[in-house]
Amino acid sequence: MIGTTLSKMNATFAIAVCTFNPDSRLISRLLESISLILESSAFNVEVILIDNNSNPSLRQDKSVSSFLEKYPKSKFVVESRQGLTAARCCAIKNTSSSIVVFFDDDNEPRKDYLDVLLKYFIDFPHVGIWGPGEITVEYVDSVHDWFYRHPEKFQQRKRGFGYCCLPATWGPYFPNGTGFAVKREILNYYLLSIETGKLSTNDRKGRLLSSAGDVQVVWEGIKLGFAVGLIPELKCKHLITGSKANFAYLKKLSFGTASSYLPALLESFPQQKSQICRAPTLAYFYKNFIKFTLKTVLFPWEYYQIQLEFAKFVGSCYGHALALNLSASKHFLYIAKKFNLV
Repeated sequence: MIGTTLSKMNATFAIAVCTFNPDSRLISRLLESISLILESSAFNVEVILIDNNSNPSLRQDKSVSSFLEKYPKSKFVVESRQGLTAARCCAIKNTSSSIVVFFDDDNEPRKDYLDVLLKYFIDFPHVGIWGPGEITVEYVDSVHDWFYRHPEKFQQRKRGFGYCCLPATWGPYFPNGTGFAVKREILNYYLLSIETGKLSTNDRKGRLLSSAGDVQVVWEGIKLGFAVGLIPELKCKHLITGSKANFAYLKKLSFGTASSYLPALLESFPQQKSQICRAPTLAYFYKNFIKFTLKTVLFPWEYYQIQLEFAKFVGSCYGHALALNLSASKHFLYIAKKFNLV
């Protein structure tokens, strides 16, 4: 299924910001960048801010109240159901544009963002989701030197143009949720899958860092016959605070991402279950645990990277067992808690 071909005459955009307890410095910069987008765009743009139970309320933030006063047609909605999936579904229901662009509260898109998207959606009608090919990480606080050497841990990339349509996997040009733009047909299909229980809300909720929502939106688009891709001229900053640029947070993020992948895959493509290999046994887990322990002794200069790899390994074991509904998942979750990965 390929939807309506877009043109300059019928393409419309909505910008959706889903947020929970944002850093006031970051959301101020995001809203300023959205203001620049609105002022430079030659077409009307819907804007919706989804407050996912922030405390204090997002309305109390000065930059938010100023933005809503400056752009009174913008919508402000409180989504009481916790989680990024619920917030995104709220944005889908409360917008009508043919394309919805999702920004996190720590993003800073360039002012030509919508102009670039419009060109590519028109030139490549078979692509249903575009994401930025260039994401630049900016640390807004002082952080450990290791993070300056590894900005890719927070999605920094500079990729060339490309798109693909590969089901039941994560392809080289698949966009993550940072600034991705999604056609309405895909969003409606995704929303229906959530509301009918075909997909769960296995995404970030409050401080929990499970992360399957981005990939499931992408997969729903592919199931409809759309390709997805990255645009090198589409650029966005990812603003990182000191509270995120720490190893405790990054280990939890690594665990959450790894543990949610396979359950999400089998929700989107249940026919793949027969092709999933046998879940890791406890013996396999502890054998690898010993290997990770030895690596930290033999390669102390790689300590942080090894810890992240271990968190990812525990997450993949837990997610594998969880996807196959095995009792071992409880043991892997117990281990994750012992290592403060959840």
